[in-house]
Amino acid sequence: MKKVSLDVWVQLLGMLSVVAGLVFVGLEMRQSQQIAVSASQQARSQVIIDMVNTFSEGSQKFHNTVDAFRLNTQLEDDVLSSNSVYQFWLLFENDFLQYQLGLMEEGIWQAKLNGMRNTYNACQFREETELIFNFITEELPNYIRETTPDNCAD
Repeated sequence: MKKVSLDVWVQLLGMLSVVAGLVFVGLEMRQSQQIAVSASQQARSQVIIDMVNTFSEGSQKFHNTVDAFRLNTQLEDDVLSSNSVYQFWLLFENDFLQYQLGLMEEGIWQAKLNGMRNTYNACQFREETELIFNFITEELPNYIRETTPDNCAD
């Protein structure tokens, strides 16, 4: 057996240190992504809470608006519901971007996509949807139109 020189041992130690450093950086990056995902979920939740709180000031309950979307019914006071459509689409645009960037888990994305499809097919609010589609990233309306059957088409 040959005797291994000191510089070979130093090189081996250096290489192991580099590998250990890369593993550490990888773990830190994973933790940073988890923190970012958590923060984005918290921000989305706060937006929804703020939307629900706006209904506290009026005579309409938030679940009535949700039912109006789901059942395609008209409400007596559609101002809050109409404004909610704009807020939903702006929130959905943010969700779409976060999903594209990998900051949203698949299960959450599927729930959001279901909400987008329900909002798109809330025919009594199609005018609001079409209007807001002019003010958000073009990719989202295109995606919704391509992947969602249009229940409001005549």
